[in-house]
Amino acid sequence: MPGPAVILKELHRLRRFIKDLETKIEQAPRQLAIQQKRLANQEEAAKAAHEHITQLALGMREKEVSIKATQAQIKKYEKQLAESGNKKEYDTLKAEIAQELVHIAKHEDAILAAMAESEEKTSKLPEVEKTTQKARTDFAQFEKDLEERLQRFAADKTRAMEEMQATEATLAEDVRTQYTRLIAAKGMDTLSGVQGKICSACYTEITSQMLSELKREMTMLCKNCGRMLYLE
Repeated sequence: MPGPAVILKELHRLRRFIKDLETKIEQAPRQLAIQQKRLANQEEAAKAAHEHITQLALGMREKEVSIKATQAQIKKYEKQLAESGNKKEYDTLKAEIAQELVHIAKHEDAILAAMAESEEKTSKLPEVEKTTQKARTDFAQFEKDLEERLQRFAADKTRAMEEMQATEATLAEDVRTQYTRLIAAKGMDTLSGVQGKICSACYTEITSQMLSELKREMTMLCKNCGRMLYLE
């Protein structure tokens, strides 16, 4: 039957293994949220790209409508100009027509610029859609892999817990009593290996007498951190 050191070392390994599994399980929701956020950002970017092109088209139509209305107004001014017999009225109408022509020119320039931008943005849409589809595929795969990992972690934890309980039962009664009390008080900080003469948890050097007693399979506690010691 193995001595306390071998059993405590195995219990320490199992407890660290279980703790690592619990950490991975706890991190899973955050990891999923990060991937969901990435997908949402990409889908938002794709949506914004489509909406921008739509807004450009709406803006061009609005300017075309404005140009037509302005052209109709110019025709009215030209008719009034032809019928005008007053120089002041004539000059005013000429100024109004010139101003409206400037207005039309600005709108035409804006339409040309919007057309060029729309063509550029539209040409990039296939790449945006490709990137978005890849983001959806990657997320689906991540979600599937994560679920499989969580199932594996849960199964590994169950097996490790059963193995730990079976191993704890092999401790001598006096050692198990002390071990159980420390577990209730310190949890993961219950055990520590000794390498050479150094406590692996707090890096405090133990005495030669303590080392000698550990070699004789006696139960010892670190005088600095209070952990139950075993020889590595």
